[in-house]
Amino acid sequence: MYEVISRLNAIRVKVYEGQLFLIKLTPQGRRSVHPCSLDGVIGDALLFPNKEDMDEAVLFQGLWLIYHKVGTPFENLLDICSLDGERKRSITGIDGYFDKVALEEEPRFYLVDERRVISYDLSSHKYRELPPIQLKSPFFYKGSHRGLHFFTCEGKSQLVAMRDKDGQGLEEVYRLDFAESGRGYSLWRRGIVPGEIEFINFYGSDLWVTTQKHLHRIDVATGKVLERQDETLPKMFIQGTRGYSLFNSYYTVFDFEAGRMLCDERRDRFAYEGKEYSSEYTSLLLHEGIFYVSVRVSGIFFLAAFDVQTEEFVWHDLWGGWDINSVHIVGDRMIAHSHDEVRIYQRVSPSDSNP
Repeated sequence: MYEVISRLNAIRVKVYEGQLFLIKLTPQGRRSVHPCSLDGVIGDALLFPNKEDMDEAVLFQGLWLIYHKVGTPFENLLDICSLDGERKRSITGIDGYFDKVALEEEPRFYLVDERRVISYDLSSHKYRELPPIQLKSPFFYKGSHRGLHFFTCEGKSQLVAMRDKDGQGLEEVYRLDFAESGRGYSLWRRGIVPGEIEFINFYGSDLWVTTQKHLHRIDVATGKVLERQDETLPKMFIQGTRGYSLFNSYYTVFDFEAGRMLCDERRDRFAYEGKEYSSEYTSLLLHEGIFYVSVRVSGIFFLAAFDVQTEEFVWHDLWGGWDINSVHIVGDRMIAHSHDEVRIYQRVSPSDSNP
């Protein structure tokens, strides 16, 4: 399926509309961001303002959000820069990282933390301070679907749906409490604990919420619980009406249209050089019917491709002692990242790849 055409050193990989960027560590331990061609040719570092004190570069909505190291003069400054590194705006008085909430069909987004909501205009690059959202800290942003933005709070036992209030911030639409309905035994805590939201999956007009022992189907628009099943559903990668997951040592297939589990079986064996080994999986990307997963085998890791039609592994590449963090596919190239290594692959004919 794929062969390696370039191996590069980087601690982060970012891809936006087919453009590849690598975040590297300099000999002085500083971070730098470089454009990179899909053939592996690395360009000069982007000239962000205050780049010597950069702590993290986050790529969102075609902009770089540049956070700075604690203990530097710029630790409370967020620089927002264009894709080529030009500063568009600086936001002062920040304390940590923001959740980023994109708005459907709106040329703006929200930056959210416990103390602030900032509305940022993508056209003018101006921002406005808005009232903070009324959620008890800590809260966690879990994604957006059909115009609603979902957060968990109260020890992850509550799910809160919020919507944009005509550009004036986020307002609560409904709140669901799973503390009692999801109560169950926790292996981690070795006892009965209140219900906690473990996984959320969005499909059509439904929201599927998994707690310790139950799967809840919820109407996205109203928050009404439509049904509860004695199942658990991990984070699924959806293609058509079906969701797929290779998680830990299990392969799961769920029909979201019918609301029915099609497969939930143990798949803890991985073949390499004619032998089978005990294995665990982390799902990374589902693309054109092929599941790309990180496979852990006896302390080493493979990047592997799993065909969801034949339910067989069709390709693999041995990496090393760190799991694969991400996979991106751009045209006939695949970019994979693990720890401090990036590999760029080119698609080849099936006869040229390993089985």
